[in-house]
Amino acid sequence: MVFGRDGDLADPERWIREQEERTARLTAESSRAQAELAATQVDASSRDQSVSVTVNPSGVLLAVRFTPRSEGLTPVQLSARVMEAYRLACAEASRQMLQIMSGLVGEDSSAMAFLKSTMPPVEDEPEGGSR
Repeated sequence: MVFGRDGDLADPERWIREQEERTARLTAESSRAQAELAATQVDASSRDQSVSVTVNPSGVLLAVRFTPRSEGLTPVQLSARVMEAYRLACAEASRQMLQIMSGLVGEDSSAMAFLKSTMPPVEDEPEGGSR
């Protein structure tokens, strides 16, 4: 802000212009981030390629696909493959969402710290290993 010697706003019109420019910039950045998030979908497959899934940036499951490699798997094995692919897709979706949002709110902001705190931990290996 532009203050005079007495602490008064020295140039109110300049201050208003600066605020309008800042608001326009933030609106444009927000719209860009919103469009990027809306267009983001992540595909991932189980290690054995029997199952692939698609999720959105929030981790909402959009599609599950079974390849011929899934034939002969037991329901327990198939479930494990779906969850493996889902965890991988969610981890990547989280990374992409954080990257998009860091450009909007700043990497070191409290908003970014909050977003990171809501992300589930990424597991290298599903519980109980592969079946």
